[in-house]
Amino acid sequence: MRLGPTKVRAMIAAGALLAGLVAAGPAVAEGATHRGLSLGSDVASVTVSPVPCAKQTFELRFGNTGKTAVYADAFITAPAPLTVSRQIVSSYLPPGYTLKVPVDVTAPKGAAPGKYTVQVTAGDQKLSLPVEIGPPPVDTTGNLARYVPVTASTEHVPVYPACGAVDGDHDQEHWGISTGWNDASKGTFPDWLQVTFDKPEQVGRAELYTLDSKKYPAAGYGLKDWDVQAQVGGSWQTVAEVRDNKAGLTSTTFTPVTATAVRILCLASNEGLTYSRIVELELYAS
Repeated sequence: MRLGPTKVRAMIAAGALLAGLVAAGPAVAEGATHRGLSLGSDVASVTVSPVPCAKQTFELRFGNTGKTAVYADAFITAPAPLTVSRQIVSSYLPPGYTLKVPVDVTAPKGAAPGKYTVQVTAGDQKLSLPVEIGPPPVDTTGNLARYVPVTASTEHVPVYPACGAVDGDHDQEHWGISTGWNDASKGTFPDWLQVTFDKPEQVGRAELYTLDSKKYPAAGYGLKDWDVQAQVGGSWQTVAEVRDNKAGLTSTTFTPVTATAVRILCLASNEGLTYSRIVELELYAS
C-alpha cells in the first residue's frame, strides 16, 4: 500500500520525536514546580559582628524528597545591611539526595545591632533563618587598624582577603588557613594595603607581620621592601621606608602625623617577582 505525502511526513515527524525522547533519557522535573524539595540548615540562628572579616557560616541543606530527579534552584536573600556569599544555588538533585552548601553571612562596619531574617526559597519550600547583628567590638590595645575598613590593590580571594591583614591574628602559622592578605597580581609591583579611619587619627608607629612560617620563612617569602604612607590633608606622604627586610615582624616608628588613612606600599618580595604578603598590620599613635 502506497502512502500519500502527508502521511509520510507525519510518520517521519513522529519518528524524530520518539528518537528525541529516547536520547533525552529519563524525565527530569523542573525545580520551580516540583513539590518534593526540602530546605534546612545546620543551625537555628546566626549572630554576626559588624567588623571586617567577621562572618558566620550556616550550612544550607537543599534536598529532593521525591521519586524523580530534578534540576532545582534555591534563592537566598538577605535584607540590608546583611550580605550573603551566594544568592542562588543551582543543582541536579537525584531522588533522596540532599546537597549541603556553606553560606557566609556578613555585616558591614557601622551596621546597627538588630534582628533580621535571611530567606531561602526553592519551589514551594521556604526557610527563614534568624540573624542577629551584635554590638561592635571595642579595641583596648590602641591598635588603630583594628575594626576599621581595609582595602587593597588586589585580593587573592577567598583565601587571602585584605581584611585578613587586620583581623587581630598575627600568627604566621595560620597563613592560608584563617588569616593574612596576599595580592592577586603576580609579578606586578607596587601593591598596596590601606586602612581608612572613621576620623583623623595620630599615627606614629606601624607594626607589620609578613609571612614567616616554618614552611615559608620571611627570608624566602616575606615582604622585602615597602613604604609606610599616610594620608594627611588629603595628600599621601611617605612617613617611613623599609628596605631589605628579612624578619617576620618589623616595627617602624616615625614622626607622628594626623592622618585619615594609612597604607603600606609594597615594593618587593624576598621571593622575587611574585606576591606581596602581609599577615597582620597594626598601627599605633606612638
